[in-house]
Amino acid sequence: MPAAASADFCLMPWPRDLRATGETVAGAPGLRVHIDGVDSKRLRAAAARVAAGDAPPALPLHIRCAQRAPDRPGQEMDETYVLRVERSAVHLDAATEWGALRGLATLAQLRAADGPLPCLEIRDQPRFAWRGVLLDVARHFIGIEALLRTLDAMWLFKLNVLHLHLSDDQAFRFPSTRYPRLSSTPCYSREELARLVRYASDLGIRVVPELDMPGHTTSWLLAYPEWGAGPVVPSRRFGVHKACLDPSNPAVYEAVDVLLGELAEVFPDPVVHIGGDEVHPAWWSEQPRVQRYMREQGIADVAGLQAHFSARVAALARGHQRRVVGWDEVLHAGLPAEVMVQTWRGATARDRALRGGHDCVVSANYYLDLFYPAELHYRFDPEAPEAEALAAEDALLRDPRIAHVAEGLRWTHQWRAEAAAEQRDDTAPGRLAPGAAAAGAARPRGRVIGAEACLWAELVDEACLDVRLWSRLPALAERFWSAASLTDPADMYRRLRAAHGTLAAVGGIDLAARVRAALAAAGVQDPWLPLTDQLEPVKWYGRLLGEQALAARLEGREMPQARPYEADTPLDRVADALPPESFAARDLDALCRAFAEGDAVESNAARTRLEALAARWRGLPARGAGPDELAPLARQLTAIAELLTAMLAGTATAAAAQDALSRAARPQGEYLLAAAVVLAERAPALVARAGA
Repeated sequence: MPAAASADFCLMPWPRDLRATGETVAGAPGLRVHIDGVDSKRLRAAAARVAAGDAPPALPLHIRCAQRAPDRPGQEMDETYVLRVERSAVHLDAATEWGALRGLATLAQLRAADGPLPCLEIRDQPRFAWRGVLLDVARHFIGIEALLRTLDAMWLFKLNVLHLHLSDDQAFRFPSTRYPRLSSTPCYSREELARLVRYASDLGIRVVPELDMPGHTTSWLLAYPEWGAGPVVPSRRFGVHKACLDPSNPAVYEAVDVLLGELAEVFPDPVVHIGGDEVHPAWWSEQPRVQRYMREQGIADVAGLQAHFSARVAALARGHQRRVVGWDEVLHAGLPAEVMVQTWRGATARDRALRGGHDCVVSANYYLDLFYPAELHYRFDPEAPEAEALAAEDALLRDPRIAHVAEGLRWTHQWRAEAAAEQRDDTAPGRLAPGAAAAGAARPRGRVIGAEACLWAELVDEACLDVRLWSRLPALAERFWSAASLTDPADMYRRLRAAHGTLAAVGGIDLAARVRAALAAAGVQDPWLPLTDQLEPVKWYGRLLGEQALAARLEGREMPQARPYEADTPLDRVADALPPESFAARDLDALCRAFAEGDAVESNAARTRLEALAARWRGLPARGAGPDELAPLARQLTAIAELLTAMLAGTATAAAAQDALSRAARPQGEYLLAAAVVLAERAPALVARAGA
């Protein structure tokens, strides 16, 4: 079964090749670990995770590892493994400890599944070497214990890079010894970060730090204003700030060199992230000192100045035996080929980076903070041809689940035009940084070395981290590990739901329990749980921007400073407790399809369940079972119940039902009534079947 998942198994990511014998291991035996090859503390600890709590009788687990791994995982680590489950023993063979760790994660999933342990052989290896997760710990601080818990779950789903966004305008979370005023409160200690790196290494996970520069540096310049090209004031707001480092100031490069050295002392990974995104051009364009420096260096514009800055920082990083990666705004003809590029502004940025000779980590369409359903992320392949990727982006505009932000998605299409213009302009000599190779010089094409899901934390704190992250991340872990041919969303969701159970059983993260507890803390009582089951937060940047700022962005105007959320805004409302995607709405959709498309038996069974669901909705109290902001939604769901009953009875017309449901499907504040979105799409088929 190399290309498609089997309904008999719920592994995620799906392995490269799985061949089952049809037999199972009798009973529910424990595991008795035997290390037959390379032995190490790391390997025994990982094996103990899988065998923990087992009682006799025990099934032998033979682990044969041919090669001892280095102390730290790296870009070229071999993660291949072969796992054989027989009725008398389990055998795990791997070339290195890293592969053994991945095989143990697969075994942990098999043992957590319902039913007996199946006899099978799995031959597996990752598609991409970089399978990452970005956590933004600058906007909201995420404590070390939560990070360790995240690493445990990353191991379970075979993710191998934790990218920590340690600085932004709001805070600087790295403890600099040389520049102590940088450190915000709260901040990690060096001991905590060293513990994090050790823990990650023992799970085969790299930790890549990011200090964002030269923009997003308000927190830097509040501590050391002499590094900037203008005045700053403390800021808790989100969005692009004018604050940026002064690339004409030698003291800036001295400070960056020191900080890179301090990062290297704490984070042994050979890669360091320097950000480079959203640099506001005002200071560089208006500051005479900076303009004079550009003339002296022969730099034509601020894009060339950023490339010049990035090249100098890359050279400083080389002095600390580090290779830099930056967001795709660093792309420029003058950027050294050694700089890796993390692309977030669509497939055009990815392909431009590759043509420029840069290795690439793809994050476009993998932003978990946008509240998208897992399926919408899953459909994007990191290596899809550009035309195919752009067509998939265009298809989002027609998806009813995100129709309310379609104009926002069209706004992002400007990146395509900008990428094309920048590509044409890359050969202009004035844009090259001093000493850079000419744009026309031959460079080997870059490689897509992997992909990374990003969880930016404007609307994420430690309390809601797990639900925002793991409700969908196992599906992306599969996209980064498994064959590109895995594209069936129905099977993905089947296994994603099983992955949530595995996460609770093995990783100690019970998403359903966390949602229930957060809803209770937000004041939702049991009578309104059928309502909150059908609610989702609005998508894209609808919550973060608010109506005024969102409208301004779509009109191309300077966005107003006022937004509904700042770094100090409590995240304790129902919108913060909800998962990004309603699985109850998916179940509703399945019932509607079964009623409309199934045979007589299936259709009648679906009708009975739909009628029972409508009865539950009609029983909702109009108010008083939660925050007042939900009362209109409760009344609306009750009205939808009456409409659903009428459709099933054949007494509603398709046009009238679809019109009413389409109105109900529009955002109400920060909420979407997912049931209305589903029923608006299915109304014609429901009415047609009821009248047949």
